[in-house]
Amino acid sequence: MKQTYLLLTLLIFICFASCKKSSTNPQNNNGKYSITVTNGYGSGTFTAGDTAYIFSNPPTQTQVFDKWTGDISNLVSPNEWRSALKMPASNINVTATYKTVTPVTWTNVAINGSQVYYYVPANYRGILLAFHGTGGAAINWTTEQAENVNFCNYAIANGYAMVITESKNRTTMQWDLSLTNNVDITNIDVILSSLQTSQIISASKPLYGVGMSDGSAFCSLISYLRNYNAQALYCLGGVDKVFPLTSVPTIWNMAVNDVTDDPNRQAEATADYNILVSRNIGCEYYLNTPTPLYTSRFSIIPSIGSANSPLIYNYLKSGGYLNTNSFFNIDPVINTQWQSAIPTPYNPPALEPIGDQLAVAYAQHKFYKDSNYKTIAFLNKF
Repeated sequence: MKQTYLLLTLLIFICFASCKKSSTNPQNNNGKYSITVTNGYGSGTFTAGDTAYIFSNPPTQTQVFDKWTGDISNLVSPNEWRSALKMPASNINVTATYKTVTPVTWTNVAINGSQVYYYVPANYRGILLAFHGTGGAAINWTTEQAENVNFCNYAIANGYAMVITESKNRTTMQWDLSLTNNVDITNIDVILSSLQTSQIISASKPLYGVGMSDGSAFCSLISYLRNYNAQALYCLGGVDKVFPLTSVPTIWNMAVNDVTDDPNRQAEATADYNILVSRNIGCEYYLNTPTPLYTSRFSIIPSIGSANSPLIYNYLKSGGYLNTNSFFNIDPVINTQWQSAIPTPYNPPALEPIGDQLAVAYAQHKFYKDSNYKTIAFLNKF
């Protein structure tokens, strides 16, 4: 009888223990799970299956973003500064990590009548030339545009010397796209020769190119005519007639809402990509999509910083320009009425860099740092 009583007691205990709610049981948390982000943003509570977004803190002068660590199996882009993820049925913890680097100090010289900026790290793997878009200048990459500056710092930290100049045409500020007697290609030949003669760069190092918009068109042309090792083209397919001829590996970084100037821009870039695929030339195609705004989105802008970024976010939110998930709800490039929500002292001085961040978050026609890792990893193959 005593044994029967003990057995019955044990069975009741086992039954009770098996029915006890655990900390990860959906019944205990109403199907909600948490994301905890260290060194970044995006912490919160989500339902399993939700799409969430995480963002790393802006790097300091002695840092570049490296990668996410922790529970990263559900991250779409664990090596990019921001990532989407599909929320699992469990709590997750992620941490943004950084490489410590020497701050980039550009050398600025005039060569052949053109402004030239260069930075050459020790033991560099190759020379990356950057080409601005219409209306741009060399300083877009060195100081003026936060996304471009971030990319350059990342490329340098990952072993690339950089040489940056600007189109000879300083009226429309566009590159020469002529196949012959091209003044910009001739100018860059002179610039590289001068830097080689001065032993600043080595003639034996391979050349790479990165372009934005009109700069992508020029990059596709000069990379073909001067046999670059690889190239990255942002927000433009390139010069279409080049791709049946070129053997230069190419990564395209496009933006899904970049249809204002040319509704066929993505279709043309896709066609150029397919030509290289058919010719067995190394290539990749990436399409950036919108991301939500968050309180520190604008902290990358030097004139705003981390202290004032939440103010800009709240001005836009109070003005009704964010939807319930914090996505910008109008095209900030086509419709600039959002500017009225920004008061002094940020309006007018900071409207342009704020607009740049809105355009990137909306996936409009703007260079972006969202594919830094993809781009450099691609160039590293060649």
